[in-house]
Amino acid sequence: MFASKNMVIIIILVVDAVLIFLLLILNAKRKYIKRQEENEKLIDEMCNVFAKCIDMKDPYTNGHSERVAKYTVMLARRLGKSKSEVRKLYHIALLHDIGKISIPDAILNKDSDLTDEEYEIVKNHAARGGDILKDITIAPNLGLGAKYHHERIDGKGYPDGLKGEDIPEEAQIIAVADTFDAMYSTRPYRERMDLKVVAEEIGKAAGTQLNEKIVKVFLELVDEGAFSDENLAKDIWQEEA
Repeated sequence: MFASKNMVIIIILVVDAVLIFLLLILNAKRKYIKRQEENEKLIDEMCNVFAKCIDMKDPYTNGHSERVAKYTVMLARRLGKSKSEVRKLYHIALLHDIGKISIPDAILNKDSDLTDEEYEIVKNHAARGGDILKDITIAPNLGLGAKYHHERIDGKGYPDGLKGEDIPEEAQIIAVADTFDAMYSTRPYRERMDLKVVAEEIGKAAGTQLNEKIVKVFLELVDEGAFSDENLAKDIWQEEA
């Protein structure tokens, strides 16, 4: 009888210990999730502020960073990326042109052809962008788009001349989005190009400048009307609500 009572007490103590342990784990998990959410909000706000600063630096391409980020999200979703991966790509794309803050206004806003020397200065924005973002430990891959979005599949890009799959996938996705916006937005020297013409040009760049798989996804979205003015006016996060 005495032994059975001891056994009951031991079982109760074990159960209590397990419950306390589970409560501690649950509490730690809640704190971890809260910290993650706070970090995510911080990154989101930081990236949006910097993107606005970048676009203010170059008034001729105002809104470019946000548009490229939006197109990147559209491509990433079609490529099957998770919600967290899509959000990270959005942040990376927002800051893909941050290196432009190092380019003198006289060159960045020049309305005539650049000299060879000036063009080399402009090209430096990729490497400088990567350097600016490389030490942000809260988002360690934030600089991938900035540094590598001008690399080409055929190895003829810059700054490192990377080829094929040596180019980070994030940068390959952003490269398609960036190329699209360069043609599908109004510039001081020309009006926005027709969507059909833009799609044809991007299709021609598949396998040389741009990743074939990503271009294929882009063309599918074009065929589905995803880039109509009506669809582009929608909140990019609406479908996640």
